[in-house]
Amino acid sequence: GGQNWVQTSDLGQNLGVTSLVQDPTNLDTWYYATGEFSGNSSRARGGGGTLYGSGLFISTDNGDNWAQIQATADEDVSFNSEFDFISRVEISPTTGTGFFASNALGIYRSTNGFTTNTSVLGNPNEHIHSDVQVASNGMVVAVISEPFSGFTPENDPGIYISTNDGVSWIDVTPASYPSSPGRGVIGTSQSDPGIFYVFVADNSNNAALFQVDATDLNNITTSDLTDNIPDFGGDSNQRPVGDLNLQGGYNMVCEVHPLDKDIVLIGGTNLFRSVDGFSSVPLDNNSDGYTDDAEKDKYWIGGYSSANNVSQYFNHHPDQHAAVFDPNSPDRLISSHDGGISVTSNIKSNSISWTSLNNGYNVTQFYTVTLHPDAGDDRILGGTQDNGSPYFYYSDLTGTSGSDDISSGDGAYAYLGNNYLTTSSQGGRLIQYQYDVFGDPIQFSYIAPLSAGGQLFIHPYLVNPNNEDIIFYPAGVKLYRNNSATSLQRNTSNSSGTSEGWTALNSFAVPTGRLISTLEISTTNPEDVLYYASFSDNFVPEIFRVVNASTSTNSADRTKKTFTANNSTSIPPQGAYIHDIAVSEDNGNEIMVVISNYSTESIYYSTDGGDNWTGVGGNLEPASGNGPSVRSAAITKTSIGEKTYYVGTSTGLYATNTLNGANTEWKLQGASTIGNTVVEYLDYRPSDKTLAIATHGRGIFLGNVSMSVSNEEIAITDTPKEFSLEQNYPNPFNPSTNIAYSLPANSIVSIAVYDVNGRKVADLERGVSKTAGNHLVRFDASNLASGVYIYRIDAKSNSQNQSFSQVRRMTLIK
Repeated sequence: GGQNWVQTSDLGQNLGVTSLVQDPTNLDTWYYATGEFSGNSSRARGGGGTLYGSGLFISTDNGDNWAQIQATADEDVSFNSEFDFISRVEISPTTGTGFFASNALGIYRSTNGFTTNTSVLGNPNEHIHSDVQVASNGMVVAVISEPFSGFTPENDPGIYISTNDGVSWIDVTPASYPSSPGRGVIGTSQSDPGIFYVFVADNSNNAALFQVDATDLNNITTSDLTDNIPDFGGDSNQRPVGDLNLQGGYNMVCEVHPLDKDIVLIGGTNLFRSVDGFSSVPLDNNSDGYTDDAEKDKYWIGGYSSANNVSQYFNHHPDQHAAVFDPNSPDRLISSHDGGISVTSNIKSNSISWTSLNNGYNVTQFYTVTLHPDAGDDRILGGTQDNGSPYFYYSDLTGTSGSDDISSGDGAYAYLGNNYLTTSSQGGRLIQYQYDVFGDPIQFSYIAPLSAGGQLFIHPYLVNPNNEDIIFYPAGVKLYRNNSATSLQRNTSNSSGTSEGWTALNSFAVPTGRLISTLEISTTNPEDVLYYASFSDNFVPEIFRVVNASTSTNSADRTKKTFTANNSTSIPPQGAYIHDIAVSEDNGNEIMVVISNYSTESIYYSTDGGDNWTGVGGNLEPASGNGPSVRSAAITKTSIGEKTYYVGTSTGLYATNTLNGANTEWKLQGASTIGNTVVEYLDYRPSDKTLAIATHGRGIFLGNVSMSVSNEEIAITDTPKEFSLEQNYPNPFNPSTNIAYSLPANSIVSIAVYDVNGRKVADLERGVSKTAGNHLVRFDASNLASGVYIYRIDAKSNSQNQSFSQVRRMTLIK
């Protein structure tokens, strides 16, 4: 298993899945929970666009189809229920009772498939974190953290067990438990169900580990194993990573071998293993004070490389999130982390080797994307969450090539130019690469302004595409400019950057107490006009406009463009975060500004360089206030000269041909490909009308904007790497539904629908020739009875001699 992946949840369903469980009393039934509370990188960078969960989802056909459990549905954009952030869902193997752990609220119990849910441990705001697991004998184990500031909990933070199916609880917290516990996770022993482990972080990011033995309820014992947690330290000159960094509870794992209670895994940035239940520490055999390699390999089995120098463990990745033993092969372990999914066939080996299971597992979380400006150039570069800055080629027929990470860490903004490329990583580290004879990156150099400070985690900068000598770099209130970027001396020794070529443009600084959140420059009519935005929690955002931006230091060249209210447009509120600025390819005074906060005017448009503004959020800003967080924008021009406006949001990509103030009608694009995935960034290439869409969870999509969005067909498509048949949507449906499928090459396609007796009831495609790409067909079941139907695709490529068949089920409810 794991060699290929097919998404079975609907593209419109929440991608923030935090927990997945199979009902041990009914193996066809699965549940998943949503809402990532810790380390939610999909939230808007200003902090005002948190991506909330949507409750619990259920599948009754072994994961082929999923439906939201309506009693847990919570689709608004505020933190106001137990279903916003669910960190774990569990089903008792003895009773079938369901449990879930809700951030800020505690543990909930249900005896009817989560149709009704009762709080059984904890209260609102009294426990920031919680976890729950059910042992193989039905004993329920829970851990609850300290409260939010200002609240006194009814139940003390700590470890609890229930022996009556979650009805009542016994506090088994040891005396040495952290006094201010943060997130805790549980590992239960299937073979010895009375024994379990709790791995917990305190509010100083220190780790603690405990074993609890509740085999004899009259004599429950606890063992504090904290001193036995490995810490391999290292040479400070080599950036040691041999500790168990929990990053504030973001990455935590605790798992026990199903047949051996003494084989225990704990994970933070690294994954550590013990074969004696962490009852001992690694032997220290080296005179230099560090554990020898053979002993180290027994414990250090994933995350960073045990070379202890920030390189990665082969086919594994830092930041551990889950570990699952294969029930059919108990020594086989599947591990999930910030790099995807890995598997090892024998967790008992002295030294562990991993195999990547990421083939077709397209869940990369991009922050940005950039294209080379030349028409048809298939180089792509983007910044990702904890997977660096992938640089790769795109082929229309074969999909993407393998990628090379050219920044490491959390990739951020990037630029593919004619003379060089630049990329960046967390905290504003800026890297420039030259090109070799093939146009690929060589000879990196750190070029951020050395005196800059106050950078954002995902930090913007801007290269002037009309003059690549010019780079703008904001830092706090300041704006820096480099006027010699094509001829900088190479710097590989100081990752903080260089002072060469940089000037602090003090005349263009934003007011004290603010920072620069984003910036963009015009390329024509007029060119060299720089727009940038200021942000503060305590002030209304501002837009600044600088003419002759590549050369000027004169404050007279800068004007502040104030947002003003009119009949259809409101002023942005204090603390509103301008996430992106788009400038038209043919008019440097036509700009669009997007704000990522919820419940506010989110899209502003100007045709006179910001002298006047019109709010054009339209149907993306319902009266309920539950519109999406808007992250990015692009102003494009179709092949017939028609303007098309795109915005990337927390619920997908939207477009319109007509801006009409509050009546603007935005239409969802790529419903069968992008769906409601967070669209974090857009990069438009005017030379061939290509739009690159960076999603935070489904990778990058490319499309051509030559069509009008008023067409029935969507304007944005991507050429897939493989055949696929997607789950219909909506599902269940009445009376019609959409079926999407993907072809990596031109193919002959047939799609038919059958009833459960195998009788064909409809032909949707019958031996038709289809081009490579993503396609959508609609099925109208008005004349059919309610029930389960099966649809099947048969496709054969014209040139690649490939054939493909797949079936799926759908449900008609009238």
